[in-house]
Order: sequence, then structure tokens, then C-alpha cells
Amino acid sequence: EGEKGGAGVAVLTKPPDLDKASDLEKKEAVDKEPIWRVLLHNDDVHTFDYVIDTIVKVVRTVTRKKAHRITMEAHKSGLATVTTTWKQLAREYSVKLQKAGLTSSIAPENKGGG
Repeated sequence: EGEKGGAGVAVLTKPPDLDKASDLEKKEAVDKEPIWRVLLHNDDVHTFDYVIDTIVKVVRTVTRKKAHRITMEAHKSGLATVTTTWKQLAREYSVKLQKAGLTSSIAPENKGGG
């Protein structure tokens, strides 16, 4: 604790060209991955507000307005796509939705094998 320094702020710098190269490699790796859908299944247990709040908390890119549309779609047709992303993140979202008590699964974006 004795090594705090002036204002307690540390600045870390990396060569920018290395950052760009690794960012590009990560982007290319993600671009090659197939896209997966995070699915929300209808249930007659949870309120619309609970489902909407849960979607917004779990999938931060989804707005309340979009979450409302997703919830209504699941209610009407039994199934709705919450978001699309790479498999690992789709699985993570689905598990978090399940832990909150919702019924969720993931599926490949292209069902037709193509």
C-alpha cells in the first residue's frame, strides 16, 4: 500500500500497430464463426415486465422497446429471436436468461445447412 504514487493513476501504453493487428485478427476470427440465434420461448409464468427487464439486463444491446417486441412475439408465436451473435456468447446469454427463470435456447442462424 506504500507505493501509491502521485495521483494514483497509472497510464499503460501499447504500440498502436500491435493493437490494430490483434483487433483485426480477433475480428476475422469472429467473422468466420457461424452466427447463432438466442431464442426466447413463451411461458405463462412470468409477467411481460419481468421478461422485458430480464432481456434488457442480460443482453445489453437490446433496448426496452425491442425487448417488448421480442416478448410479444414469443407470447404470440411461442418463440422469438432475442439477438444473434457467435455461439459462445449466444450460449452465455441463453444460460443467463435460464438462470433468471426464462425458457431460452440457441440455434444456428442458417437452419438450411447453407
